[in-house]
Amino acid sequence: MSFVFEDLNEELFEKVIAFSYCMGSGMGGPGDIFLLTRGGKRYEIGQDGFEGDWLCPATYFPFMAEAKGEEGEEKWFHSEWGMWKAIYIRKEYKERLEEVLKGGTKQFNKKYPCWWDYVWLSLGIDPDSEEYFLYDKTKEIREREEEERKKAEEHFEAVRLKPDAYPWRELYCNNQVPLEGAMITLEGYYLLLFRRHEEGRIDGAMMTITIQREQISAGSYTSDAKIEAYNLFYHYFEDIRGPLEIPPYQDGSLREELEKEYRGFLSCLSVNTRDRFIRSYESLEEAKHDAMFWIQVWGGINAENVIPYATKRDDIDEMRKKEKREAELVILFIERYADLIEVIKKYDFPGNAIWEVSELLGIDEKEVRFLYSLFDPMMFTTTRMNTIRKVMNENESRDN
Repeated sequence: MSFVFEDLNEELFEKVIAFSYCMGSGMGGPGDIFLLTRGGKRYEIGQDGFEGDWLCPATYFPFMAEAKGEEGEEKWFHSEWGMWKAIYIRKEYKERLEEVLKGGTKQFNKKYPCWWDYVWLSLGIDPDSEEYFLYDKTKEIREREEEERKKAEEHFEAVRLKPDAYPWRELYCNNQVPLEGAMITLEGYYLLLFRRHEEGRIDGAMMTITIQREQISAGSYTSDAKIEAYNLFYHYFEDIRGPLEIPPYQDGSLREELEKEYRGFLSCLSVNTRDRFIRSYESLEEAKHDAMFWIQVWGGINAENVIPYATKRDDIDEMRKKEKREAELVILFIERYADLIEVIKKYDFPGNAIWEVSELLGIDEKEVRFLYSLFDPMMFTTTRMNTIRKVMNENESRDN
């Protein structure tokens, strides 16, 4: 049943024996007001749709002003039940309520989890027999939100990827694909998929399932040991610049692989990444099934926007232009603040040298702090500078 704004009148207010007011939850959720009246009736008003001033409810509910006024202590008992709520009960019912609570709150929690259930019990009213009334505007909003929620859930399920819609690849350290006869232990499986953002950037989400084997002793097990669990991890790659696949390890330089990752390219080391641990599963099928849920929730990848692994990019020229622009900006920044950067590079822990840098260059400390907020001093190493110049030269060669 529902009620309207006009029903909030003196006739109703005189019957109120308890009420609660929540301005809004600490997590940003809407607030609510509950009114309990004689005869076992409960009225709920949600913040959304309320036609009055939600921040000043005493303007519309005189008993709230009374409860918080100087004479309020004589007529109202302020309960400490709700962390986010102000709950008040008429003092004439306080002793009965305390008797109910003495009977053991824990035994009521499962069946009667709400504060008003205890008020009804103290009055000898069965909580299940209460009459519940919801404010009409709140009801309309909640029904609309519930309908939207159901549609969103249905759409979520409709576009969720199937566990084996795309092939899971075998996981080896550094993506070191074993040669024939090589003894390299299989560590698990990974699925890497991509999506394009509106601004043209391509990101990737990787679900990794690592195999956990039984140990002979602490830290010791055989490669053929029984599998006891499948551990699921999630990792996100932002703004991938190069090919949409992880290259196999070919005994190259790990330093070069690290440099590739720094520039936004997937390297053979990318397969080692572990970010969020989700949970352990007893079977590989269970792990794959849940992986599709998290790759959609956290990665935003579903059947409508997925870019499969190893898809050939169609934006290579745009990426090169973007890299060139970024490199030019970095060089411009370095040239503008060359003296400052050269001083900073002399310190092992440049973040601790703000006052010394200010003194050496004769500039205000606030300016040094401002510059520190714009960049990470460790980026301006000789190796990093060589890489930036290499990128610029490569792009100039292609342009010519």
